[in-house]
Amino acid sequence: MPVNNEKISKLIISQFRGELSNGDRQVLEEWLKDDGHQRLYDRIINKQNLIQQSLLNDQFDAADAWGKIEKHIRPQRKIGRWLSYAVAVLVPLVLFFSVYILSDDADLQGEYVEGYKVKPGEAKAILTLYDGSTVEIASADTLIDVLQSGTHIKLDSMGADYSSVDSKYAEELRYNTMVTSRGREFYLTLEDGTKVWMNAESQLRYPERFVENTREVYVKGEVFFEVAKDTEKSFFVHFNDKRVKVLGTEFNVRCYEDESSDVITLVEGSIALDAMHQSVILLPDQQAVIKGNSQEIAISKVDADIFSAWKNGEFVYKNALLETIMKDLSRWYQLNIFYQNETMKDKRFSLYTKRYDSIGEMLEILEATNRVKFERFENNIVIKSIDQETEI
Repeated sequence: MPVNNEKISKLIISQFRGELSNGDRQVLEEWLKDDGHQRLYDRIINKQNLIQQSLLNDQFDAADAWGKIEKHIRPQRKIGRWLSYAVAVLVPLVLFFSVYILSDDADLQGEYVEGYKVKPGEAKAILTLYDGSTVEIASADTLIDVLQSGTHIKLDSMGADYSSVDSKYAEELRYNTMVTSRGREFYLTLEDGTKVWMNAESQLRYPERFVENTREVYVKGEVFFEVAKDTEKSFFVHFNDKRVKVLGTEFNVRCYEDESSDVITLVEGSIALDAMHQSVILLPDQQAVIKGNSQEIAISKVDADIFSAWKNGEFVYKNALLETIMKDLSRWYQLNIFYQNETMKDKRFSLYTKRYDSIGEMLEILEATNRVKFERFENNIVIKSIDQETEI
């Protein structure tokens, strides 16, 4: 009877844990009669193999281990179909062994999926003041002096508010930097009343007070702005050698360093985008995409609310690339994502869910399309196409 890759992975795991039944042992032995399967099995079980060498290292890195496995089993184009089998079996196993071998508690070894809780993100950030000192902003209220005059800014997990800064005190431009890591978000109000939402893995460099004739900030990652209107002071947002100029408007900037495109989406008002020696005007529900070093700015009509839904506690996607969806989930839930087939990244899905729902609920929604399958081991997720569930 043919057995699929997922079943074989589970049988080898059961054997490793000493829980293989007689019936399953016969199934595994039948599968091992194939020379290619036997070679793969030997590579997995051998205590000197790549997997265990990586796992016995205290600094185990699943992505690094997977990279070594890929390099080890992909040296020749001749392996063809053999490679697909190796990938299908090795990916779940390397993640399983990372939990099993490194766990000192035998009871926990049986909970390598169910017992590990992947939590959604939360409001936390690290503030670096103009003098280089840092403050970690968590759940507890924290009061710090941000001006020599003694003016206090209250910083807590609900956000930061600079709007009460007395403009008569600060005469020099002093920049602070707010940073959110993976699984973090933050909200703050700038001195001029501009509201800023920061997504996970983002950075905002901003002055305590705008003391010149312009208002300028610098961003990385994904940030949403609701700019306070001031006809005498234009507001500039700088990112990746590009600039957005506004007077008063709402827009989203997505400029992650590990993504190939910068995306600016206008919700309300109008903005001037300066990039690649060009200047274009965006109107509400328009989106500008600049790909890498491309000299072109592609503008399209979109539903802007979809691209700013994250700041309202929602994940909303309409015909979005799976790669984009999984990158967002990875940042928010602090996940490691693995693709068995790179072509999966280009599949498109639509999704609506709350940002604070469990990761399991989101994956179930995507799996309900019958176009994708997820295997989860702690905070590691292997993405498989349904048509990859071939029998061998």
